[in-house]
Amino acid sequence: MAKRVVKWTLDGNVLKLGKQPIDDKTPFVPEAEFDLAVIYPNIAEMSDVQKNLIVYGTKQKLMDVGAGEKADADAKIKNAKDKWAELADGKWTGERTNATGAAENKRIVAGVKEASKIVSLEGLILKKNLFPATFTEEDENKLQEFLREAVRLANKKNK
Repeated sequence: MAKRVVKWTLDGNVLKLGKQPIDDKTPFVPEAEFDLAVIYPNIAEMSDVQKNLIVYGTKQKLMDVGAGEKADADAKIKNAKDKWAELADGKWTGERTNATGAAENKRIVAGVKEASKIVSLEGLILKKNLFPATFTEEDENKLQEFLREAVRLANKKNK
């Protein structure tokens, strides 16, 4: 589980955001406040379920900004303030970021698959180790040729 660097509180209809205290004795100090009545004028009349759904959705949207980045608390708070300003202006921008890193992992896997298609020492090693079902005898012969050349060049460099 990722380390939590920010903390949220709700005071009436105001969401407050600040750095996560380092221990139970350190007081929480809000660094940003988001009055939900700005976007949801009738929030005071809503049921607890409705309010909690709004709080949850708003927090998600504000934290989705830059979620794929490894940002510190100050950057996350700044990003949330910037996104809130857009929302308060009636703008809905940006796509949801997969904070779990799944999108980044998919991108890396796709890159590895592409690299394994390249007839090179690295590509053939990747293909042999990651996709052995597709590794052919021709691939093995080419890999051995590349390995012999790599050893030859290493020996030449070490002389």
